[in-house]
Amino acid sequence: MLIIDSLLIGGIKFVLDKVASAVDEEMNDETSLREELLAAQMRVELGEMDEADFVALEREILARLREIRDAKRGEASGAMSLGGGFEVDVSFRGDEDESS
Repeated sequence: MLIIDSLLIGGIKFVLDKVASAVDEEMNDETSLREELLAAQMRVELGEMDEADFVALEREILARLREIRDAKRGEASGAMSLGGGFEVDVSFRGDEDESS
């Protein structure tokens, strides 16, 4: 009975991990956000959505796109987690002209 329970729990955990990774991928997909923005623009042009609703939706989508790009830049620039909730962003800007 214990083996069946552990197999069942292991299978459920596997499925839930796959669902979570699919949801995370969908939430961080710039293409789907752009498509959602384009669809909203079409709804405005067709009169199905008013301008105020579009502006609010556009603001949310653009903010989410910025978050995704910032997260990608953080990964690329060498953001490191120190544990305990601390994160350090490491980047190199090159030589800067310092006038003395």
